[in-house]
Formats: sequence, C-alpha cells, structure tokens
Amino acid sequence: CLTLSFLSYKMLIPSVSVAEVAEPGDIEPQLGAPEWFAGTMQWREQEVPVVVLEKVMNTNASKPKQYRRMLILNAPGNKGCAPFIALGCQSIPSVALIEEENVAITDVESKVAVYIKFAGETYIIPKVESFEKIVSNVMKNLAIRNN
Repeated sequence: CLTLSFLSYKMLIPSVSVAEVAEPGDIEPQLGAPEWFAGTMQWREQEVPVVVLEKVMNTNASKPKQYRRMLILNAPGNKGCAPFIALGCQSIPSVALIEEENVAITDVESKVAVYIKFAGETYIIPKVESFEKIVSNVMKNLAIRNN
C-alpha cells in the first residue's frame, strides 16, 4: 500500500489502484463544474479529471493552493472519460506493508471512502468506484453543456 497526506486526511491505498505518482501539471478549470472538480490535466497525452479530495470528503474544507504530487488512480469503470482520475496530495507517498490484523475499520461513514485505524492513526481508503461514478456524471454533464 501507499500512504500519503492531504490537507485534512491521511490516505492508505493499495498500490494496484495507483497508475502513477506524477509531478503536478497545469489544471484547466471547467466552467460549471462542482467545487470538488478542479478541472482536467494532461498526463501521458490524455486528459485526466482532477478531484479535490478535501472538497469531496467535506464541502466546508479548504481547497489546497498547490500540490506536491498528483496521485493518478486507475479508474477502469469511469464511463465517458479517461480511465484515470487524479488526486492532488500534499506529500510524497511512501510504501507501507499492511497486515490485516493491524487494521480496524471505524464507524465513520462516507460515500467515497472507508475510514480505518492503522498504527494509532485514522486513515481513509478511497472507494474508487464512487469516484468513478461522480466524475463520470460531471464529465457527461460538462460535455452536454459544451455541445
């Protein structure tokens, strides 16, 4: 797994869900998009949607001014747009070997993440399928508006 930090969250994500950890690129805002949808960026000659994790998790959260890295998630179910989703993070990810008996699921509920306790700290594990759905809906709506 990879561990990484966002403004308000620590994330734990299986490395199989990650296509690449990339340098931040220019993000092109999309008019009419929700606040959690930062826009799109070019990555490997593809347009990739960029999600502001803090805003998806908590609409009152601050939007980061800049990112240290872009976490490019595999999103094979993302109908109507690129099979990847980018999340900007404030740290360089590190590798962690996780044993199931050291992880405890908390009772905090979220549509887009599972909250866990690991090594005495709270982490989130993103529900990639949920990100795929919300991003796909936004991309479809933006395409309809722009046509």
